[in-house]
Amino acid sequence: MSDTYRLPLRKARLCRIAGAAFLFLAACTAIEAAILAAWPVPAFDCKGGCSWKTRPAQLLDDDERATITGPAEEQALAAYVARPIVRVGIFGVKMIHSAPFAILLFGVGTALRHLGGRGDNQLERALPWLRRASLAAIVWAVAQPVSNSLMASLLSPGTPAGPYWYIEFDLVDILTALMMAIAAYATVWALEGGLRAQRELADFV
Repeated sequence: MSDTYRLPLRKARLCRIAGAAFLFLAACTAIEAAILAAWPVPAFDCKGGCSWKTRPAQLLDDDERATITGPAEEQALAAYVARPIVRVGIFGVKMIHSAPFAILLFGVGTALRHLGGRGDNQLERALPWLRRASLAAIVWAVAQPVSNSLMASLLSPGTPAGPYWYIEFDLVDILTALMMAIAAYATVWALEGGLRAQRELADFV
């Protein structure tokens, strides 16, 4: 049995364009982690001559960033971040946050491309990708505070406070993101169940 799901040509085209945009953003998110490790928060500085410089302090939380008050603290942090092992750590920590988000964007983009495609069973092909995207959203909701905690702990030896363990835990933000992701997963699960029941009924009839 093939489903009869069809979008009007204009909406199908918009779906394909939106899907391509999501796929592009997924690629950018994955590349961002590598760029950030090689060049932490680049900026164009025109004080005393224009040049590119890194701003590793932007990777810190607001309270710790406030302790970076002068050139000496900035240079100490920059020297610490310049260590190869720290750069590898930054990449790993960013991937904890970026990987599930990139998978989320990739899943949504691929689903939209299927929904705007031609042929039969497009909805049935799109739903598994939406399910994967919602699972990635569930992981991302938990990965975000974990990534922030690890980043602050990793960079702490380069700050005036010295090495310490930092734990970020905002229950409201975590539960809000989890509830939205779980609601999306439940919706996709219900749609897949409805399509399955429709197909079984059609085969029975």
